[in-house]
Amino acid sequence: MINVILVIIVCIALVLSLITGIYALFQNLCSKKKYFLLMQVTIVIYLFGYLLELTSSNAGEAFAAVRVLYVGSYFVPVFALFFVADYCDIKLSKFIVKIPMLILSLAIVLITWTTKYHGLIYQDYSFGGSVINHLFFTPGPLYSIISFYPFLCMIIIIFMLIQQIKKTDKKYRRQLFIILLCVIIPILANGIYVISVITGLNKLQIYFTPHSLAIMSFCLYLGVVRFNLFEVISTATLTAMEHIREGIIFIDGDDGYLSSNRAAAKMLPGITKLLKGESIFNTKNWPGELSKIENGAVEIAIKNGSTRYYTASISPSAAENRNLNSKMMLFTDITDNVNLMKELENSAYIDSLTCIYNRKHFNELARVEIERALRSAQPIYVAMLDLDYFKNINDTYGHAAGDQVLRSSAEIIQHTIRSYDLLCRYGGEEFVLMITALDETEAYRLVERIRENIETCVICYESIDLNITCSIGIARFMEADTLETALKKADDSLYAAKNAGRNFVKMYGK
Repeated sequence: MINVILVIIVCIALVLSLITGIYALFQNLCSKKKYFLLMQVTIVIYLFGYLLELTSSNAGEAFAAVRVLYVGSYFVPVFALFFVADYCDIKLSKFIVKIPMLILSLAIVLITWTTKYHGLIYQDYSFGGSVINHLFFTPGPLYSIISFYPFLCMIIIIFMLIQQIKKTDKKYRRQLFIILLCVIIPILANGIYVISVITGLNKLQIYFTPHSLAIMSFCLYLGVVRFNLFEVISTATLTAMEHIREGIIFIDGDDGYLSSNRAAAKMLPGITKLLKGESIFNTKNWPGELSKIENGAVEIAIKNGSTRYYTASISPSAAENRNLNSKMMLFTDITDNVNLMKELENSAYIDSLTCIYNRKHFNELARVEIERALRSAQPIYVAMLDLDYFKNINDTYGHAAGDQVLRSSAEIIQHTIRSYDLLCRYGGEEFVLMITALDETEAYRLVERIRENIETCVICYESIDLNITCSIGIARFMEADTLETALKKADDSLYAAKNAGRNFVKMYGK
């Protein structure tokens, strides 16, 4: 009767394991499927071997069944270890870890199959079929050693899972706890078996581990079917993610972090510190624009040392079972394009050498400033500045020295005037300045300070100290004036300043 009950329990475990494996086989989005399926196959082999042992009628049949059982017994923990490592994103070396472990399992199986010739595993064995059909044996010298191997694999698996649970947000710990439970169940069953045999409570030597697999198979089935044990992201996708320049981040339907590639980690280093399932908005320097859209694209700027610009595209997706909605964020670096556009935009307004307004943009701004000043009845002055004997600098020291003089002169003028005064390089060594909200005396003093600052400044060029002066003409903008006539009056005043001996400021009409 007991033997029949045990057969029924093993059959139930077999059916659940087969269903779980078949279901996982057709989940083509799962990235962890390969080792899970191998684990399920070896569990089925293990259970089938034990079923054969329970239905055997003599020692020969029982020993043949045990040999089948051992094929599963020493490969289940190995494939379980590989599966859990993959699930926890722990990289195991193919040549240092995986292949040696598989070879060791195969060697143990071969030693077990040939034990009747060398007695290393079983010194002798017999058949017990009075209550339960199973093989009785006397352990050989290697039996305890090889029995420790599956236990060691399971301990490593438990350690991996505990470490992963610490790194995972509570909303995704359920899957990890299911796997942990599946690992603990056969360990407990084996421990109970050993203790019960030693204490004499298990006189029939009923082996609990195969029966515990019925519970384990049910938990695995629950995890795969009900709680979406597998990831949404495929292995091919994960591999491709690591070889493209664009940053990719996967998040779930509740904006919880799932996965990302190396490029995304460089763009947003804070994502590497997130727990799986933790809100993506907890990322340091997370762009606020991304919290406002569910689908589509938006341009963002991320400051990480220097400012980089990206196009962020958000696309919703779903798992095959349609229970878990997710989104993919694709970050494309457009910094070079943005900087190029800024350079093109600046070239239309800024003088490339002195980095102040060019003549065209000054004329546009000056007309707006004139209208504003006239409405508020503020005085307007236009000043034209020319560097004295600038041609001699170019002829003596070269055009590079002349460029340095122009840059330095522009900086001096900018630092002397107010932030809202307009300044441009008008052409060659000429600069034009528009001043508002000052009376005549104050305007004159301002341009006089410019002249003095340029005169006293020493410009260094390749260990050579250069001194330069300037002449300035200034004219008040009258109601009947246009920008052109005001500039003409300032130019006439400049001509008068040069005729007065240069390094001089001349007010129009004075």
